[in-house]
Amino acid sequence: MRSGQAKSLLLANIAFPSFRCIRRASSLLGAAGLVLACHDKSSSAELSVAASPPSSNATAVVGALPERAQAVASADAWAVQGSQLTGLRGAQRSLDAAMLREKIFRIDHRDADALEAIELYRQAARETKLRCSAAISAGLLEGELRADPSLGFQAVYRAERAPDADAACKSRATEILSVLTAYRPSPVVLAQIDAEGAGSTHGAMPVPAPLPVALATLASAQPSATEGVIVPMVGSQHAAARVTKIERYGAADAARVVVYVTDPSTYRVGFLDEGGQSPRLFVDIDGATYAGPKSFEVGGLVARVRVGAEPNHTRVVLDLTTMAYRKVFYVPEPFRLVIDVSKDGPPRADELARGPRAVRRVVLDPGHGGHDPGAIGPSGLREKDVTLDIAHRAAPLIARELGISTLLTRDSDDYVALDERTARANAFQADLFVSIHCNASEDSAGRGVMTFVLDDARDPASSRVAARENDSSAAAAAELAGALRGEGGQSRGRSSHFAELLQRAALASLLPSYGDIPNSGIRRAGFYVLAGARMPAVLFEASFISSSVGETRFNTGDFRQKIADAIVNAIRAYRDGL
Repeated sequence: MRSGQAKSLLLANIAFPSFRCIRRASSLLGAAGLVLACHDKSSSAELSVAASPPSSNATAVVGALPERAQAVASADAWAVQGSQLTGLRGAQRSLDAAMLREKIFRIDHRDADALEAIELYRQAARETKLRCSAAISAGLLEGELRADPSLGFQAVYRAERAPDADAACKSRATEILSVLTAYRPSPVVLAQIDAEGAGSTHGAMPVPAPLPVALATLASAQPSATEGVIVPMVGSQHAAARVTKIERYGAADAARVVVYVTDPSTYRVGFLDEGGQSPRLFVDIDGATYAGPKSFEVGGLVARVRVGAEPNHTRVVLDLTTMAYRKVFYVPEPFRLVIDVSKDGPPRADELARGPRAVRRVVLDPGHGGHDPGAIGPSGLREKDVTLDIAHRAAPLIARELGISTLLTRDSDDYVALDERTARANAFQADLFVSIHCNASEDSAGRGVMTFVLDDARDPASSRVAARENDSSAAAAAELAGALRGEGGQSRGRSSHFAELLQRAALASLLPSYGDIPNSGIRRAGFYVLAGARMPAVLFEASFISSSVGETRFNTGDFRQKIADAIVNAIRAYRDGL
């Protein structure tokens, strides 16, 4: 057995307090009911809440798990209730969701489930009565996911020494530490943990910082707020990581800065507070070196970007002209950190109600361009030319018939980076973002219209489409979707609704003349071009250019116009509240 597998197995076997109880289950974690029954027997109050799950869906997770979709829906419902309820009851709901998510992870082995479970454990850890147990579970799962038991040791070590930990949890922590003795970190690391505990408020155990799943949520900026170490799950960190490039996309109300790093690296995010100066957002990239310009002028919300190499990290500082909302996430292949800032916060709940919607600006994104031709038909028709023509047909109709300002991310045969396309939409303060593409398949008979939203891929075909459009691997697309899974729940729901309208409009426009086009439905996958969009955003695959029939149709003005009409009609329907 490889050492990494041995570490993962070891951590999996000690992730819960009663080892013998868990091992009697038919599998490693058995049933969710066993987890609820065995999880930290120290608190009868906690168990009484856990024994009464928040919804009728609870019965579905006792015993064998149902279909993934149902199990995930139950976990999401509990997580939402956990964020809405206060006190112990809300924390317990988050804990229930975390345990279910962890079980889903052990069955499906998707990193995104583990990341979600870790974040939910850490939400539960904000409640004093659950802090010790939930923090241990989060730390052990993170250590297992990264195949690094020393991380689990550190989490348990913190819990054992926390003044607010109850005796039963301390006993559990001691037992786990004895198992993990071989992975005990250096005395320097343990001394730092002891110092953290001594310096924390009222001696309470510090709650570990969230992973990228939590960071993806657009949070209001508070001076001196540091979000802690963020751990990418895209590979092991290399000591030789280098910052190679800083891309800047500035505007008056929003901006994006993209930091390219040669290897995955942990990073910290926060604000500098040195009274009297303009707000400054920083990102520290651990272990990374930098040799290049020290300052880049931007303009607008971000006056400039400054970069400095420190002994153990590289610090990127955004000098802001005013306090702003920020969101920082990473994108793999190539690894880069995306820093988004905006004057406007997330949409209010009353903006999400059904009925007529204010749609003032729309961004159309013709896929590919320049040196990137996209998919190519059997006779040489290029996707980049078709998508640009469709956008040129739709844009004047949106402006003339709907009275909506429209921006094209590219207006000619130019290459525009995927990061920049979304940055332009955010800077334009768009209310909708439509990325236009032509599909392709190794099967020459591929047909159908489909619309994608940013989320975990539900099928291998969606993963392949995302990998092709991202020019990355399917694993990288899945990693992006997993890291951003918690992002913009409100926008994600509106994106799905707009995707449904676009699918309906496309079929209504095409079927009367092209009756053999199937409805391939709404799909989900990790598309780079949708990452960080602050508005409802979809990627529209307007039939297949890879088949001879599809290419012939795409080569006609009638087919392209009908697709453009579909986009216009979907925007009209969304604006009118349908």
